[in-house]
Amino acid sequence: MISYFRSLGESIEKTWLRHSYDEEVFPRLVLEELGRNPPLMSVEVKDIVDWIFGSSQGFVQPNPRALFGEPPVTLFQAPRFYIEALFWLSGTTAIHEHGFSGAFSVLAGSSVHSLWQFAPERTINSRMICGRLERVSTEILRPGGARTICSGGRLIHQLFHLEVPSVTIVVRTYMEPNHLPQYQYLPPGLAIDPEDSEPVRKRRLMLIDGMARGQISGLKDYACKLIDSGDLTILYYLFSVLTRRKVDKGLLGDLYGSARERHGDVIDLFRMVCEEERRSRIVTALRAKISAPDPRFLLALLMLMPDRDAIFDAIRLQFPEFEPLPAIEAWLTNMSGKEIIGFDFNNENRIIFRGLVEGLDEEGLLQRLRVEFKGDSVDEHRDRLIDHAKRLASSDLFFPLLSKSPLREKILAA
Repeated sequence: MISYFRSLGESIEKTWLRHSYDEEVFPRLVLEELGRNPPLMSVEVKDIVDWIFGSSQGFVQPNPRALFGEPPVTLFQAPRFYIEALFWLSGTTAIHEHGFSGAFSVLAGSSVHSLWQFAPERTINSRMICGRLERVSTEILRPGGARTICSGGRLIHQLFHLEVPSVTIVVRTYMEPNHLPQYQYLPPGLAIDPEDSEPVRKRRLMLIDGMARGQISGLKDYACKLIDSGDLTILYYLFSVLTRRKVDKGLLGDLYGSARERHGDVIDLFRMVCEEERRSRIVTALRAKISAPDPRFLLALLMLMPDRDAIFDAIRLQFPEFEPLPAIEAWLTNMSGKEIIGFDFNNENRIIFRGLVEGLDEEGLLQRLRVEFKGDSVDEHRDRLIDHAKRLASSDLFFPLLSKSPLREKILAA
């Protein structure tokens, strides 16, 4: 196994040398070499696991405090680049760019791969930029699939791994200083440096987190103090902590109002970003309970896609023989339960859920229920059914899938 990576690395080294180690051509060279000599034809996941459990390894493994992968395993090192295998057991990458160049090839598993673009509008500082983040495309990467990695904002992407384990072979340069920091992108439009960890700010936020969990008193007073005297960077992280800890909605609303008065409409962007982070955490937490590839695919779409039509298009891409909505219903049947998706996917809920996805209003939902149940009992339970439909429409998990629902729009407008 190591002999394969040695051969691959030496061939890349020889070719790149002829280009004077130009980082701009490195991704193309690597992709061509991976095409000529693909890992999928020479290496199995077990080979890598056996090797890392062997008596000795000849390469320096990454710092455990800065792991990207679960875990990453270095398999070849040259003075200007290295090759590693990234194992993914549960992780979903954030939307991110890279401060290095290269290419990757899928060895095992499959992933939903989304490409994004970011248009800057306001630079807060070198580590935080406001702008517009838009998804460009989505594809399914399967074993043997290979893509280039271009440094900086030329490649902004995200991966949601569908199978466990997913393993990717990455050939990459070391860090390229002119493409640092490596921004992480947060919908709907905030770029941050995830390595920005100013010591005093970190300690303040740790104490705020303890206050939000009820372990220390003074949450409102100290949050207001940060709003009055802090910079915009700490305000974003303040609201991210408060949203994650689910503090009282009234208090959170008051703090947002105070911050907006003090710092302007950038606070509205922070609020939207924190809400998207909250929804993303819901999907990520649920994925830990789901192992089947098809339901995990649905979870990936609920995290990555902006609306119902984009979700349907992605399902048609992955399963061209299926109609999207019946496929979703089949997957939800296997995920049914309040502790999983928030409700039992019984016949009544299936009918209401389908109507919400299709965009039926209140009267349309009631008429659908009358047809399905063939009786007048629907009208006797009208108020209960409408209230129940509104609760389903307010689901954070299914937020993008219900983008056509008038009931969801009413809730958002309230």
